[in-house]
Amino acid sequence: MREDATLLMESVPEAIFFVGHDGRIMSLNTVAQQLVGRTRSAVGQGFHDLIRCLTSGENEVAQCPFTRMVHTRELVVIPSHFWTREDGAQFELSLSFWPRTQQGTRVGGVVVVQDLTNATEIQRDVQRAARLAEDAPNPIVEFDATGSVLYANTGMLNVMERWGVLESGIEAMFPANLSGMLQECLATESSLARVEHAVADRVIAWSLFPLKELELVRAYGLDITSDVALRRAKEAAEESTRAKGIFLATMSHELRTPMNGVLGCTQLLKDTSLTDQQRELIETMHRSADALLTLVNDILDFSKIEAGKMRLEVANVNLRALVGDVTTLAEGLAASKALTISLKIDADVPEEFRGDPIRLRQILFNLVGNAIKFTKHGGVTIVISSLKRDARDESDVVVLQWSVQDTGIGLTPAQQANLFKAYAQAETSTARRFGGTGLGLMICRQLVELMGGTITVNSVFGQGSMFTYTTNLLPAIHREVTVSSSGTPQRTAGDQVGPLRVLVVDDNEINQVVACKFLQKLGCQVEVARTGLEAVEAIERTTYDVVLMDCEMPEMDGYEATKEVRRREEGMPMRLPIMALTGHTSEEETKRCLQAGMDRVLIKPLTLPILRTHLQELTRHVDS
Repeated sequence: MREDATLLMESVPEAIFFVGHDGRIMSLNTVAQQLVGRTRSAVGQGFHDLIRCLTSGENEVAQCPFTRMVHTRELVVIPSHFWTREDGAQFELSLSFWPRTQQGTRVGGVVVVQDLTNATEIQRDVQRAARLAEDAPNPIVEFDATGSVLYANTGMLNVMERWGVLESGIEAMFPANLSGMLQECLATESSLARVEHAVADRVIAWSLFPLKELELVRAYGLDITSDVALRRAKEAAEESTRAKGIFLATMSHELRTPMNGVLGCTQLLKDTSLTDQQRELIETMHRSADALLTLVNDILDFSKIEAGKMRLEVANVNLRALVGDVTTLAEGLAASKALTISLKIDADVPEEFRGDPIRLRQILFNLVGNAIKFTKHGGVTIVISSLKRDARDESDVVVLQWSVQDTGIGLTPAQQANLFKAYAQAETSTARRFGGTGLGLMICRQLVELMGGTITVNSVFGQGSMFTYTTNLLPAIHREVTVSSSGTPQRTAGDQVGPLRVLVVDDNEINQVVACKFLQKLGCQVEVARTGLEAVEAIERTTYDVVLMDCEMPEMDGYEATKEVRRREEGMPMRLPIMALTGHTSEEETKRCLQAGMDRVLIKPLTLPILRTHLQELTRHVDS
């Protein structure tokens, strides 16, 4: 019988203490020994001294529950008692004090102790999690596999009330295909993120997470109305930028086409017999068209810079030829104001280097042109020097410093601070007095920075200004043909390209006239096609040396016409040289032309020297 009792004590999960009438522990089971600590012996110790539990009834002084049990001979239960063991471990205990008798004599009691610590902690975790969900400001909803709502937190109800859909039910807060979404989550055991749903004038994003073992889906909502508004504003801005880019590209083409006619015709007229008055008028027309072309180029360069699409080319450049081109052009402007232009190039400056000749020329000409524009008396001085690099720098970069100094109107410190910003000019009346877009210096700054340099201005109001900038360039690669500042071989104005048979493909009659006259001056035999389809048919029946192909035409444009020509050439030994003529200046347009099968791309307005150079290079390449 004693063995059965012992077995029973050891098999129960509770701690059991046998306590004598005097309150001392007589024996305890293994669970009780684990509770008090295996390293200590509890036998003989007072139970109250160990557990230190007190209880009191109504109008009673607090006393040990064991003492109360002995006096009342009744069961005493302590539902919860927090106890700290000697080693600092904390427990929550539930204690039951049972009176014990032996042969009718009271011999003490049995104390049954249940450790509530883990169960309480788990319950607190559950309550804490429930509290987190309930106190969360964002909506949280749980669904079962059938789509029924099992739980919605206060945040969900508050949002529905604020949005005025409380009476419409929770379904109004979810997309119409909610059931399918829930089934997908459970079937694939994967979450769905940021499912957007419009509710009245608000937008909520739901993220659905499957609880597979419970066959539930929990949905977390987030009000993204402001994010959507910001995204839509960004998309609208991007669309506006795209539309602006398309507009500028279109305007570039549309402006360059008539300018091609104006500049071409004035250039052709200058080579005819004219009276002095007629020649003066033609020169004025030509300068005006050139000025208009400069404005168009500034606006297009600015749009490229804004879009981050400005790119630099690399070619051999002869420094003195480049500067000579600029000073030659500038002398015509300076002569009308009786201004002098002086040039100083240090002896250690390389004769040739590699860089972007067009952009280098653009920067220098812009600064020199500005200096002439804002100078009434005196002149402009250009100084170019080579900067010494750090001895530890092993790169072969050539750093040039360029300075343009004038004796003009000068700038105040406030004017200098804003000078390199877009649309900025020295004062509000500057555009009216001197003209210009206010983009030139900003474009210069961007180009200089693309070349790894910096640009600064040092000016005294009323005494003049000096613009200084640096450019990082590379040593020249020497070839057989000397490269000019425009990046093309030098030729004399009287050179002819030989008796070439050229097909001009253009739907614009003015462009036809200009191209034909230029080609005839170069000694070419010319024929005209007005559409791409006519061009393909003409090429099929006639042998041409070169085709000058406009890109935008009705019926069949230049791209498609070129592709058709290349398709028909497949398997043939000869390839017909085709030069594109376009009013678009973007890199994308150049790539599109080359991908269509064109060999060269000429940008309107067309000039006689450029046409001559490209024809010579193209035909020389074919002959070789």
